[in-house]
Amino acid sequence: MTEIFSFPDEPQRLWINGNKKMEEQEFLAAKEDFLQLYQLEPTFRHCRKVVSVLQMLGEFSAALDFAEDYLDHFLAEEAAFVEYVHLLLLDEQYLFAHRLLHQAPFETSQLKNELQQLEQMQEWMAVDNQQIKWQQLLRWDQSKSPIPQKAWHEWIKGMSLNNFFQLCQDYVALRKNPFILPKLIEELVRDGAQQSIRIDEQVIDLATLTDLDQMPIFQRIKQAVENQQLKDPQMKEMLLTEINAHFALMYPLLPPEVDAQKWADSYVLEYQSWFGDEVAQKELENYAMIQAKKQQIREIYQGLL
Repeated sequence: MTEIFSFPDEPQRLWINGNKKMEEQEFLAAKEDFLQLYQLEPTFRHCRKVVSVLQMLGEFSAALDFAEDYLDHFLAEEAAFVEYVHLLLLDEQYLFAHRLLHQAPFETSQLKNELQQLEQMQEWMAVDNQQIKWQQLLRWDQSKSPIPQKAWHEWIKGMSLNNFFQLCQDYVALRKNPFILPKLIEELVRDGAQQSIRIDEQVIDLATLTDLDQMPIFQRIKQAVENQQLKDPQMKEMLLTEINAHFALMYPLLPPEVDAQKWADSYVLEYQSWFGDEVAQKELENYAMIQAKKQQIREIYQGLL
């Protein structure tokens, strides 16, 4: 009787071959197998293998690009989370590692120790690099435009949280570009910075500061506008979009929370005055300081056009 052999299908064959080559440290060959496997079946299990072999080959940025496909999975599973943070450290993305460790639901003391050691080494070795980053920040300041996201990502790479904070602190008094300070402060807050920083006449405690979306005055103003019975839904969306833009530039130096209703009223009264409401136009005279601030911000955005 003829014996019948069962051959694995293509994904299974690639999985077996790829793992065998990994064991034999033939990483380039394993990479080809796992990339083919991921194209056939783009699952988290297979993505993790691609990420692993790319890490072994020192292709850290490429590994992180693949990990983005299943980032939520990497962050939700403890073992995968540890792998992902290690990959960030290898790619010198220390600030993003801080952010994840600051928000992590897992025990992260070991990872924090590793990060601290790497940052200390980086601070000791990268004095010249810090000066290069400072000069780039000054060039952006002169541009008076937002920093492109890709350029920002490259700029913060290889920077420790302490060095980043120092650059922010040095920059505050010199700043001319209104788009930069909110971005710097947002990064510090998300990364769990614990210092205080003086901005003009205010001392900002970064440990207690939140993202803009969580700031009480911002939430109250948006909610007050959303609660208004405006006839045109598109106009309401336009108002909310403008509120987002205005407060994004004012962050973290927002108006006092007690003025939330006044700010909300000023937006609604403007809406009404656009449609010829003379009473609303007259009432806007009571909001001169708010209107002046809004006009100042509008001129900044208009300067980009």
